[in-house]
Amino acid sequence: MPYTKINTRSPFFVSQAAAVGETVTVNLFLWNDPASEPASSTKVLSKKIPSASLLTVNFDISPFINQYISHSVFTPVSTLTATDVSTYAYCRVKVTKSSSAVVLQDLNLIAYKGYGYFEDGKNPAGQANVMLDEGEYYMLKNQNKGGLYYHEDAAGDWTATYTCLDGTTADVNLDLNIANGYIPYITTTHLNQGGSIVTILKDSVLQKTFTFREICEPKYTPLICDFVNRYGVWQTIVFFKVSKSKMTSTETVFNMMPASVDYSVSNNIRQTFNTNGQESIIVNTGWVLEHYSEVIKQLLLSNTIRLDNKPVVLNTKSVSLFTSINEKNINYTIEFNYANNIINTIQ
Repeated sequence: MPYTKINTRSPFFVSQAAAVGETVTVNLFLWNDPASEPASSTKVLSKKIPSASLLTVNFDISPFINQYISHSVFTPVSTLTATDVSTYAYCRVKVTKSSSAVVLQDLNLIAYKGYGYFEDGKNPAGQANVMLDEGEYYMLKNQNKGGLYYHEDAAGDWTATYTCLDGTTADVNLDLNIANGYIPYITTTHLNQGGSIVTILKDSVLQKTFTFREICEPKYTPLICDFVNRYGVWQTIVFFKVSKSKMTSTETVFNMMPASVDYSVSNNIRQTFNTNGQESIIVNTGWVLEHYSEVIKQLLLSNTIRLDNKPVVLNTKSVSLFTSINEKNINYTIEFNYANNIINTIQ
C-alpha cells in the first residue's frame, strides 16, 4: 500500500467541506509496526460546519501523530538496516460526515518528526525520500559513524552506489530493498581509504549525491554529534577541533535561626540547600564548507541531540551562518549543556 510521507513538527491539515449544521468526523488509526494497523480508530476528531460562509473545517493531525514517534539512541550500521519503527509512525485517516456513512477521504500516511521551513509552504515533501541534504560531510577516519536514511515510494527500484574517494577501490552497489531503512555514510571497504561518494537512484534516475570524506585528527579528541534533522531522522556530524568543558553549581542559601540566643559560633548561620551542578562543553567543527551553515541551522532547531551518546541541550542560541565570501575559513563553535544535573535527584 502506498503511503504519503509527512512532517509532524509542521502542521498537517485534513480539510473537508460539508453542509451547514453537518458534523465532520476524522478517525485516526495510529501505529508503528508496519503490519499492525489497528482495527478501530485510535483518535476521533469532529467539528460542526458553523455557517454558510464557512463550509469547510480543518483538522491539524500532527500533534496526535507525534505522540507515537520517539528518538532515544542512534546506532551506526555497516550495511542496509531497517529504520527503528519507534522513530516514525503510520496514520490512516478516514473522514465522514453526519449525513452519510460514506468515507469521504481515506488517506494513508507515514510520518516522521520533521519540519518544513516557512518559505517552503505547507508541509513540504520535496525530495524527502532521501532524508539528508546533499553536500560534503566530514567523518572520522576508519570509523563507521552515521547513517543515511531513506523512505521508498510504493513503486520504484531504489539503489545506492558507493564510489571510493581513492579512485581505485571497487564500487559497492546496494539494493535498497527495505521500505524504510538506513545505510552507512561510508561503506566498510572504503573505510581508511578516504571515504565514499554515495549516489541514490530510483529506477536508475539520480535522486541525491553525497560525499563523506574521512578526516584524521592527530591533535584533538573529536566528538560525535548525533541529532534529529529537519527530515525527522538521525544525522551525524563530527566536532574535530578543541573542546572545553566547564561546570557550574547552583544552590539555595538561607540565614538560619540559632537554637538559642547562646548560639555556637561553630554552627553555620548561612546554610545551603538544593546544591547541584551542571556540566557543559564548548566544541568546534574545524574548517568546513559553506553548506555547513544549513547543518548548523538544523542542529540549532533540533529537539533531540546526543554528544558521544550522551543527551545534551544547546546552550548556544545564536550563530553567525557564514558564507565563503565573508569568511574564507569557516569554523563553528557550539556550546552544549549535558541534559542532567551532576547529582542524581530523579524521584
